[in-house]
Amino acid sequence: MGFSHIVQMTIEGWGTFFCIVAAIVIWQTKVADKNKAIGLIRFVLADGLLLLSDAIAIGFRGREGEAAFYIVRISNFLVFVLGYLVIVAGVAYFSRMIEKRAKVSVKNWRNIEYIIGIIGIIAISMNAIYPYLYDFDEHNRYFRLPYNGIITFTYMVGMLLILALLLNFFKELGTLEKVAVLSALIFPFISLIFQLNHYGISFVNIASCVSVIFTFVAFMMDYTKEVAARERERERWITDEKIRLLHNQIKPHFIYNTLTSIYYGLDEDTEKSKTMLKNLSGYLRGSLDVLDVTDCIEFARELETVRCYLNVESVRFEHQISFDMDIQDLAFKVPAFCVQTLVENSLKHGIRKKNPPEGKVIIRSREKEREHIIEIEDDGVGFDVELLAKQEGKHIGVVNTIKRIKLMCNGTMEIDIKQGIGTLITIRIPKEQ
Repeated sequence: MGFSHIVQMTIEGWGTFFCIVAAIVIWQTKVADKNKAIGLIRFVLADGLLLLSDAIAIGFRGREGEAAFYIVRISNFLVFVLGYLVIVAGVAYFSRMIEKRAKVSVKNWRNIEYIIGIIGIIAISMNAIYPYLYDFDEHNRYFRLPYNGIITFTYMVGMLLILALLLNFFKELGTLEKVAVLSALIFPFISLIFQLNHYGISFVNIASCVSVIFTFVAFMMDYTKEVAARERERERWITDEKIRLLHNQIKPHFIYNTLTSIYYGLDEDTEKSKTMLKNLSGYLRGSLDVLDVTDCIEFARELETVRCYLNVESVRFEHQISFDMDIQDLAFKVPAFCVQTLVENSLKHGIRKKNPPEGKVIIRSREKEREHIIEIEDDGVGFDVELLAKQEGKHIGVVNTIKRIKLMCNGTMEIDIKQGIGTLITIRIPKEQ
């Protein structure tokens, strides 16, 4: 084995390792754009398998024996088949990127490339039965046959077609994406032409490895920008949401009514008024303190604010409203006001609409293997689910709470409403957010 072949095997071995690592890294980014991530993973893994197959083919080239006989033939077969799959996977990835950016369909271009890939794979498969593209001598050394140019021709046509497509929409790409696209096409194309007159070293495979690196870097740069943009949007949303929540949760009429009850109760029941004032103070303090918090807050902190709110309401409505708390899990965080909003909804749209307007709210929490669970149950009249969906303005608290739980802690919320019986709301907060 010559020095050049050792160098090529080393480069291709490193390239295979890089492709595996890149695929793992890309998979971790799928939350941003799953289809884009999977498309690039196919492209990267196809190239990684191509490099591995070529390295194996070089390593066993010229060796004799039954094992070498089969390994050389299978690995070379895979090199050519994977070459077409790399083109097909690359076309799928870049064309869908163009469709997303330019808002146009290039399905016909993509289908033409798929057809070229299928024709190439069929041609390689036929060669395994009747050699006309390449063959091996008695020492298991690869050599070309007269029709070997078919492989080069189909490769070049496939690359030229996708190059023409991408150049047509070149302005839709970012600077680094342009470099990635050009490298993914021009490097292998030039190497393919060079290899026609310099047989022995697979420059095309090495060039494809370089192209994958550029494409991966462009993808990660784009992903980083997208994550940063989402984080900025999230921070703006949270800031606006805190202001909106302050207006929605600390309603003037609630404070006025509570203060009025305290005022008139001072002459009749001083201890009752003191209790209401203490709980109102705790409620306001808990609500105002979270305005400086940009993320989720401890569930215990949210629960204490809710407890103060329910104590105030219980006294205001002459104990027509009661509540119970079965708390078995406190070691997690929730979006501020999320439980408060749902409890208020239970009182306003459930219990107070009963005749007589009395009932009970139960708050539970428990821990499971992979999640924390909060349950808010009331025995009110329930409410119309379709009405909740249609009248978002009226029920913006519940609708927005669902969005906040999903956005801020990747949780879910389920509402089980039984008309005339009550409502059960279940919040699930995953431990790994």
